[in-house]
Amino acid sequence: MDINGMLIWAVVLVSLIVFIIILVKSYKSWGLLHTIVLSILFIEAWTFILLAGSVSHDRMAYLKAIDRQTKRVNDLTAEVDLAMFGSRIDPKLDLEKFVPLTNELNRITLERGRVWRSARRQNVTPTSATVELPATVSNLPVAAPPAAANAAAANAAVPPTSVADGLTVDSVVYLFGETPSPRGMLPSVYLGEYIVTESKDRVVTFRPSTTLSPMQLGALQSPTFESWAIYELMPLDSHKAFAADGSSPEEDAIWGRMDKESLGQLLGINPALADAVLSSLEPSEARKATLLQSYLNDGAKAPEQAPPETVWYRVKFVKDYDISDVDAGSLSAEPGKESNAAAMEGGYFNSQGRTVDARLKRDSTEPVRFKIGDSYVFDTDTANDLQKNGFANIIGPVYVRPLNDYEFGFRETRRLTTRAQQDLLLVTREFNEAVRTNTVTLEQVRKAEVENQRLKLDQSQYSKEAEVVTNEATELASQVEAKKAELSQIYASIVELHSKIVKRSNELTALINATVPAIP
Repeated sequence: MDINGMLIWAVVLVSLIVFIIILVKSYKSWGLLHTIVLSILFIEAWTFILLAGSVSHDRMAYLKAIDRQTKRVNDLTAEVDLAMFGSRIDPKLDLEKFVPLTNELNRITLERGRVWRSARRQNVTPTSATVELPATVSNLPVAAPPAAANAAAANAAVPPTSVADGLTVDSVVYLFGETPSPRGMLPSVYLGEYIVTESKDRVVTFRPSTTLSPMQLGALQSPTFESWAIYELMPLDSHKAFAADGSSPEEDAIWGRMDKESLGQLLGINPALADAVLSSLEPSEARKATLLQSYLNDGAKAPEQAPPETVWYRVKFVKDYDISDVDAGSLSAEPGKESNAAAMEGGYFNSQGRTVDARLKRDSTEPVRFKIGDSYVFDTDTANDLQKNGFANIIGPVYVRPLNDYEFGFRETRRLTTRAQQDLLLVTREFNEAVRTNTVTLEQVRKAEVENQRLKLDQSQYSKEAEVVTNEATELASQVEAKKAELSQIYASIVELHSKIVKRSNELTALINATVPAIP
């Protein structure tokens, strides 16, 4: 029982004792009804405490389960990161621990699959392209050696196959436009992902798997790119590929010296940005400077502000240490049969980061051994575990640039470009609609202003007329009042004359009656 459960039970016990004491002491002074009500209230409170204790107990169990699952998720995340970025880096090019030194060239060619260089373009349209392949395959990966072959057989190069055995219908390839350089024709622009629609002898027709961007359409027709490079696999990113020619691994540059002038020219970034302060740059320039600095720092001492996932550690072994699980073992349904897969069938490594391509597997089943005094670079978790378990001591941090998935990067760039173009069309349409609406509105405003001027003129005229009418009405009103007064006077005089006439008539009647004798 945890501390919360013990506290809850203690509260229950104390409340029960207190309740019994109070009930015994107050029973005689209280009535039966009061005692029953108090008992019911206590039982309800006790029930609530028990339910709260049960909820707290379940909550603690869930919290412990969450902590365990969180730790497990963190461990799995570290393992996935380890498998994603590779578990071993060899600053001294001691490839005996991963790939024999004599297989270095084979590994480089293997990572690119077959390559046809200097293929001559023939007919090019936005929906198809026809090229003539060179007489030989420029890069042909070695075949997997027999299980019983020795190291010499594993390193033996395979004779080139004929071009007729090359690209087949429905094959997916990656095209690059080539430009001349001191080292020969080198790929310099990505033309896109294509699908083979027809292949006959050395003439191959492709169609783009997605809609090409305007830049790619322009490069297809440009006379600068008369020859193309055809890759069966998208070239893999590599730490060593960007080291300066002739440089060798050193203590502070485990993959060789990085040349900022060459990198700046390759990435299309001003080399001066490598030494610039990011806070003093515009956002776009700061992003370029960050990218250039990430390549220049690759394999060197980790900067103070480097992201945690890019910081690995150089360790020095103080005890012998063996790693046995390097290559994939028996993963197939048949016991004792190794699981092998070609790169075209799903890659070089399995989900645990172990080699499944037989051409990359070690020739020996012996574990990889680190001896006392060996120095190596590991990711943070592995380096900490080695030091914690007493196998090695951490010497210092090393910056390791995250490798790029160019195939995904080109597709994502294409998706974002397409979306930006669609957004641009939408914004352009809405802008044109806004301009049209604004033009109509301005025309309506102009007409309204003209109408307003007319209304103002009419209003001014109406005001003048209203003033005249008002004056006339006032004058007529005064005339009416005068006429009323005059009529009142006339009426009064008429009434007075009428009274006089009536009075005179009565007098005459009386006079006449007095002078005329009465009729008998």
